[in-house]
Amino acid sequence: MQYLRRLLRLTLGMLVSAVGIVMMLQANIGLEPWSVLQQGMSQTLGISYGTASVIVGGAAILAAALCGERFGFGTIINIVFCAVFIDGLLWLGWIPQMNSLPSGLLMLCGGLELLVIGTWLYLRAALGAGPRDALMVALARKTHRSVGLCRAFVEVFVIVIGFWLGGQVGVGTLVSAVGLGSLFNLNFHLLGFRAAELHQESMSETLKALRKGSV
Repeated sequence: MQYLRRLLRLTLGMLVSAVGIVMMLQANIGLEPWSVLQQGMSQTLGISYGTASVIVGGAAILAAALCGERFGFGTIINIVFCAVFIDGLLWLGWIPQMNSLPSGLLMLCGGLELLVIGTWLYLRAALGAGPRDALMVALARKTHRSVGLCRAFVEVFVIVIGFWLGGQVGVGTLVSAVGLGSLFNLNFHLLGFRAAELHQESMSETLKALRKGSV
């Protein structure tokens, strides 16, 4: 039951994050950093946005692993389910595209906040951070800097590559690059959540705990 609750929290976090990402896409004033990269890959390689998200997630896991970060079942589930949720929401068309700067900024800010809350939810499940968040946490541990600062540094790099591949960069990109790290720091502070100090279960630890519980 404990793992079932954590799995439900993980899934809810991914769904909330996916809604936030789609809101940022539909804001239509420039994509958030990772979306710039994934849209650029989608256009350049002729693949869906969700497929590009899976590829980027795999690369982020590899980079985090090289920094010494472990990953668990939640990390793998995040890569697959988040991509499915994003493609599904885009296909359903429930979130309309904005056509003005004020409405686009409002949609973007709402999406950024949902992304942060979704990240908090699935990190709390402690079944393994999402690939981008694992990289963010790994860098925070390595450099002893804040999670928000490490995320901002990575996302500037991501924007440059995404723009080179043809991703949409605009006012929203600047707002996201500057504001997302601050939103993470603010929300995590208000929630009393220390992401870098939370132990994320590796796959072997989860399997060992499940085997022990079934004996």
